[in-house]
Amino acid sequence: MKPSCWWQVVCLGLLCVGVAEAQLDPADEVFYHFMPIAWRDSDNDAYRFGDFGGMADSLDYLEDLGITAVWMNPIFPSPAYHGYQHGRADELNAWFGSEADFLSFVSQAHARGIKVFVDMVCYGVSHDSIWFQDAYGNPSSVYDDWLAFYNTANTDYQGYTYTTWNGDTVGFIHWNLDNANSTALVTAWAQKWLDPNNDGDTSDGIDGYRLDHVWVEYSDGPNGWGYNLDDFWVPWKAALQTVNPDVFIFAEQADWGATGAALLPTFDAAFTKPFEFAARDALAYGSAGGLYSVLDTMLAELPEEGGTYMAIIGDHDVDRLMSVIGNDFGAARSAAAVLMTQPFPPIIYYGDELGMLGVKASYGTDANDIPMREPFKWNAVVGPPMSNYWVLNSQAYGNAWSQDNDGRSVEEQLNVTGSLLEEYRLLIATRKAHVALRRGSYHAIDAVSGAVWAFLRHVADDETLLVAINVSDDAVSTSLDLSTATIAGGITSVTDVIAGTTLTDLTNANKHAYPLTLGANEYLILAMDVVPGAPAESVIDGAAIPADLGAGFLVATQDNATGLGDNVSELDQFYVRPTTEGLHIGITGNLATDSTGFCLFFDTIEGGQNELLIHGYSAPPSVPSRLSGTVFDAGFAPDFLMYINAVDSTYWIDWFELPGDGSITPKTYRGSNTVSDGDGLLSGGTNPNGLEVAFDNTNTAGVTDTDASGAATATTGFEMFVPYGDVDLPTDPDVEVGLVVLIAETDGSVSNQWLPGLGGGYDNLGVDPDMTTIPGDQFVRVPTRRYGDMNCDGVVNFDDIDAFVIALVDQSTYAAAWPDCNWLHADLDGSGDVNFDDIDGFVAALVGK
Repeated sequence: MKPSCWWQVVCLGLLCVGVAEAQLDPADEVFYHFMPIAWRDSDNDAYRFGDFGGMADSLDYLEDLGITAVWMNPIFPSPAYHGYQHGRADELNAWFGSEADFLSFVSQAHARGIKVFVDMVCYGVSHDSIWFQDAYGNPSSVYDDWLAFYNTANTDYQGYTYTTWNGDTVGFIHWNLDNANSTALVTAWAQKWLDPNNDGDTSDGIDGYRLDHVWVEYSDGPNGWGYNLDDFWVPWKAALQTVNPDVFIFAEQADWGATGAALLPTFDAAFTKPFEFAARDALAYGSAGGLYSVLDTMLAELPEEGGTYMAIIGDHDVDRLMSVIGNDFGAARSAAAVLMTQPFPPIIYYGDELGMLGVKASYGTDANDIPMREPFKWNAVVGPPMSNYWVLNSQAYGNAWSQDNDGRSVEEQLNVTGSLLEEYRLLIATRKAHVALRRGSYHAIDAVSGAVWAFLRHVADDETLLVAINVSDDAVSTSLDLSTATIAGGITSVTDVIAGTTLTDLTNANKHAYPLTLGANEYLILAMDVVPGAPAESVIDGAAIPADLGAGFLVATQDNATGLGDNVSELDQFYVRPTTEGLHIGITGNLATDSTGFCLFFDTIEGGQNELLIHGYSAPPSVPSRLSGTVFDAGFAPDFLMYINAVDSTYWIDWFELPGDGSITPKTYRGSNTVSDGDGLLSGGTNPNGLEVAFDNTNTAGVTDTDASGAATATTGFEMFVPYGDVDLPTDPDVEVGLVVLIAETDGSVSNQWLPGLGGGYDNLGVDPDMTTIPGDQFVRVPTRRYGDMNCDGVVNFDDIDAFVIALVDQSTYAAAWPDCNWLHADLDGSGDVNFDDIDGFVAALVGK
């Protein structure tokens, strides 16, 4: 039976701590994923295929590493080395040993507190099975409607064939999972391994399954063999729970671009595929922005009850992590910290803890993926117990990434100070020793340096840890914005939980910019006595721009049909509402999420660039520099550019200063956000003044690719709050701000989507347009104070009388009633005070003089 509690001993340096805890929940697990054939051999057979005996022999290593659960690829009969496209799943592949051998491994793993999970393909079966062999070409087969045949002759079906690594042909056909017989069969196979001897005691069975390539909705075939979560997966899991109520099922979403939240709570967990790619990009390019935005998205989509994510940064379907991040052991240590401190149960892909290399090949067979799945390196020099399965494919074997004595083996790294393997052991031990790293809530913390991912992990009334990871190869001195955190007594010590050293105290005085220095690829895990504050609330959402800003603040309406595709990329209407703190801007329309660029130019101070020269910064993005050569109308010389581009579900904001002397263009990454998520809060960048940008990309109205007459019908798009500090203006300035907004294609070509509009009938403008050749002015100037507009609705009318009277007699009441307005707006004679001398000026403004 499962133990009700366990003891764990964690050693950090010379400090060993014994911790009694309740039975683990998924948050406490550290998973390890291996491919059976490539893992470890025990009997020195001809090709040293990994086997069940080797799995048992590996338990010392796994336990010492700190692993609490293993997941292995399918172990059922299959001619494929990876085990997918398998046959009946109530039998085991003889390559790996007998059923007794497997159950012995399970028993030994459980004795060490290590759970066992097996990969299973539920949606299809091998051609080698009796079901396919009997039904193929035989409509009278008893199995005719068990399988996903397209035609009545049973010769065309949902499935495929391919050549595997040793030259064998592998065939696979999908089940008809609307059929009660096939679903009952697949369910019974899964039930077996939860209680192998069917005695009601599940302690000798596996702990659950990893499911391959799960669809939320699988389209119906001609014979009705589709299914969805409710049709198949819900009853399937319920049937497993009748055998083991605690069975844990985690599923790989078929759509790797999705968070997997749609699979929850049908399953207990889904994979963090978007996080995997964001982490790899962060480590490869030294920029943490994607980590912030992806975590925000994933947490926002996570159901409040039921289900979690399984965190991965490497797996058997993608290039080896070490190859993606530049074969850099420093970056690999950062990667280990990213995986072990993020808020979901982590999964280590075998060999990543050693820095193994490998990139997908093009051999024309299923051996293409072997470079990402080479035998685990137990030894410095190839030999037992290392698997040699890949020798059966000469191309993969002859182009091996693993080499003797390359420093990437257990033998070369175990107990070696400073090795990557020891870094993993340390981080796993740290995670297991600190409840905040396992079960704590996650709170993103903005860092001035774009190379730093920082966040709090918090368990109420127990522990708060601050994690800061430098994902770049350069040392950084940065500061963290902890201004929303509450510090009991106004001061707390800050302790490095690994090194045991103390840092500068965190206080109410420095929490808005807490200083931190991190070496190249360095990470810190810091204990402090704080309570994270509630997330900031956004004042914008991009969803109802005309209503939110008001008709009085409309400054331009599109008069050109879009040259970028109807409801793909368009600019419809332009609203600008000045407040005392900044500009509230709304632009209705759309933007393609393929790195097409949204460009908003500001002319606020002396100087600027009437002809753009944007150069000297490090891309990405690359489009702004391609805009160099664009000439604006006389009277418009922008000083700043806000550049926004989106890819899939994330958009990024970069801020460019445009020096008039032609010097290098300073660029600041302001942060990122999620498309159509309903707020303007940015994360991951340098955003000292609180710039907000919301992007609602759901517009289906407005201009088309043939007609601009419907521009006023669009209501969603870009909404932003631009603090005056970002455009070098003081609070409540008394100036006019010049503005232009345009859409640029990925090659830097300027579209015909420009506001104010071009006058109608213009095609896309191309590279380096000269706006002086187009009649009229394609820019607007907006006053930051509208004298006489006492209620700040964009117009001066009789509605302003009450507000003017209140301003005249009571500044505080006026400020409370109209917080976006300034009391001095009523200073119509410019005396610096509001008094009865302003009445004449107000009356004149009211009647338009």
